[in-house]
Amino acid sequence: MTALGNLAVRVPFVPTARRIAEEMVRFAKLKGNETVYDLGAGDGRILIATKRLHPHVRAIGWEFVPTVWLLGKLRIWWSGQDVSLRLGNALSQDVRDADCIFLYLFPEAMALLETKCDRELKPGTKVLSYVFRFPNHQPFAQQEVPWMGKTRKLWLYEW
Repeated sequence: MTALGNLAVRVPFVPTARRIAEEMVRFAKLKGNETVYDLGAGDGRILIATKRLHPHVRAIGWEFVPTVWLLGKLRIWWSGQDVSLRLGNALSQDVRDADCIFLYLFPEAMALLETKCDRELKPGTKVLSYVFRFPNHQPFAQQEVPWMGKTRKLWLYEW
């Protein structure tokens, strides 16, 4: 789905497959009481999967594109999950209280977020990225996931 709002800001909406979103949550090895962010949350599906698997987490997402944010608000309402999806630029949000952050962003955004993570994240915060890596940090774990007859990688970092 590509909405006019996406084209205006040149940010493509590429949703994560539901089973990959669930695998991302499992790979993060959450305990169930964390504060979890999804930066560039799209339609909220990773946050919804997180709440379904760990009902007591605090799930917060940021989406920049208004049309995608609205789709996410509808998807969250339909899911019945207690997820907060906010409209705005994830780079300008305070994530110091995060225990885990989910990402599925292009390399340019990953480089900007890496600097933000270095500045703001407390020791032990997990960051899980689908497909794209941080340019200067080494993941402490990685996992391949099947996708359309091929494989893609999940990268798990700890600050």
